Amino acid sequence: MSQLMVALIQASEKAANIARSCRQEERLFSLLIEEKKNDSQKRTCAADFKTLADVLVQEVIRHDIGKQFPGLENSIFGEETNEFMNGLVCHRTNWGV
Repeated sequence: MSQLMVALIQASEKAANIARSCRQEERLFSLLIEEKKNDSQKRTCAADFKTLADVLVQEVIRHDIGKQFPGLENSIFGEETNEFMNGLVCHRTNWGV
C-alpha cells in the first residue's frame, strides 16, 4: 500500500508540473482551451471548459500508475474524455492502455 501512495504522490507532482507549464505562457494557454459541448456540461454551469493540461494530466496519471501497477490503469477515470479539439488542436491520446 505504501508503494501505491508514493506512486500517487509522484503522479500528483508530475500533474502539477504539467499544469504549471501549460499556464506559464498566457497566450499559449488561451489556445489550449476547449469549450465542452452541451451534453457533457454540468447542469449548473452556463459554460464548461477543459484544457489540454486536464487531458494530459489524466492520461499521464493513468499511464504512470498503470506502468507501476499493471491492470490498475483500467480503474482510473477522470472527469474529461481523452479527446481535445479546438480550432487549432485535434488530439486523442493513446498510450496503448
